[in-house]
Amino acid sequence: MANLFVEKIPYAKPENLFSFIHDLPYSFLMNVKWNEKEYYTIFGFEPFIIFKSKRNKIEIKERGKIEKFEFYSIEKLQEVFNKFFLPSDKFFLPGGFGYLSYDLGCQIEKLPDLAIDDLKLPDIFICFYDTIFFFDNKRKKSFLISYNFENDKFFKVKFNEREKFYKKINCKSFRFLDTKFSIENLNSNMSYTYYISAIEKIRDYIREGDVYQINFSHRFKIKGVFEPYNLFLKLQRVNPAPYSAYFNFDDFILVSNSPELFLKKQGRTVITKPMKGTRKREKDSILDKKIREELLESEKDRAELIMIVDLERNDLGKICEYGTVKVKKLINLEKYKTVYQTTSTIEGKLKEKIELKDIINAIFPGGSITGAPKKRAMEIIEELEPTKRNFYTGTLGYFGFNQNLQLNILIRTLLIKKNKIYYPVGGGIVWDSVPEKEYEETIIKAKNLFLTIGIDENEIRNIIV
Repeated sequence: MANLFVEKIPYAKPENLFSFIHDLPYSFLMNVKWNEKEYYTIFGFEPFIIFKSKRNKIEIKERGKIEKFEFYSIEKLQEVFNKFFLPSDKFFLPGGFGYLSYDLGCQIEKLPDLAIDDLKLPDIFICFYDTIFFFDNKRKKSFLISYNFENDKFFKVKFNEREKFYKKINCKSFRFLDTKFSIENLNSNMSYTYYISAIEKIRDYIREGDVYQINFSHRFKIKGVFEPYNLFLKLQRVNPAPYSAYFNFDDFILVSNSPELFLKKQGRTVITKPMKGTRKREKDSILDKKIREELLESEKDRAELIMIVDLERNDLGKICEYGTVKVKKLINLEKYKTVYQTTSTIEGKLKEKIELKDIINAIFPGGSITGAPKKRAMEIIEELEPTKRNFYTGTLGYFGFNQNLQLNILIRTLLIKKNKIYYPVGGGIVWDSVPEKEYEETIIKAKNLFLTIGIDENEIRNIIV
């Protein structure tokens, strides 16, 4: 591949380097920690294509030229990948970085349109880069990787300029400042009373046999003055997550501290790791051990996870070869600074000629954040949640031109837009769910953000309830 340029560059902490470019429109940083030996960071800026869609209205900006279409957005997205297909055994290469919103899944499932779309974000927002900066954080190695898709004779010059730019920012000193944020007010898109009544309504649906479980959420809105990248760094220090990301979409910013893998695709192998079950950790080691054992022994949490495992196996079965979908690990305890979580690991081998569009149509959105059965669960979510989820519980990550994928579930994720933070939190509801305890779980999940911006839990509870 004569058009592929790979240059080893001096290693430095990618978060420090990115601090000098985070305010550039369409700059991004993504972390991927597959295991203790594989921990990578990718960042980039100046995409050569920006793909946005809202329902069937599509806008593609390629090297300054804008084209608009009315078409099924996933089909059009596939055309972009086909145009720039890049065969390679390497996992991370130039490609797309961005998100698919939860509401795209509502179109796939052809759901009624009931909730208010107050944020009005694109359903698909993916930026495509011909150059990325890649960091192997365990081996302390980093590379500038670029591909000349259009055989531009001046591309090598551009590549050299990127290398010089990297060396320039690598020479700069970075010091993290623990900035205090200014908070004006806090509210939710539903009252505490409404939340409790909605859980009771879900239990009615479960009793009637409509569904087995529902992932129900509410959304906090915090008005104030925030420094988005500083907030991202603070969250990373409070509770580092394996699939975190920062993405400057120009008129809004996504800060994701996601612990959940939606999909990893390498060649024809696909892996998903649905997450169910959360417990707040304790500082006392004896109490902390008790909490961990309680989660592992909880019949409710185990039943929730197994139901979603069955759903995910069924989804993967639509696109995988018969007999290849396996549960590699049914119950896995994942430990974070503030919480314990349980996950499962499911793997399959794709059928021949399965493309990105087939994968999205078959398995998106992830079952762990809808409920089971998926379509009916999503109908109930659309009925009971007052505002569209938009980005929340969609997916964000890497859409490689080599057809590889690395996508998280957009939980523990906040949107910053016009001096407002939007932060949805939710949990799985089953028949024996206690509404008040489910609400408490959402507060636990929001704890990291609240503490990071200077709001303690008691203050939150007083304001919201």
